[in-house]
Amino acid sequence: MALEAVQAQAGHRSIESTRIYLHLTNDWLAGEYQRAAELIDIDTAELIAMQEVTS
Repeated sequence: MALEAVQAQAGHRSIESTRIYLHLTNDWLAGEYQRAAELIDIDTAELIAMQEVTS
């Protein structure tokens, strides 16, 4: 997403404020992405297992 779009969403007057917050949240976002990816992998594995049982 463009930094200006994030700035508009956050309501920041200064793009520098957006850069500060974006920098601070990068680690959090990466962690949340990893957690979601792991949950998707678990759900996919469970779905495949259920399909194998019913086939």
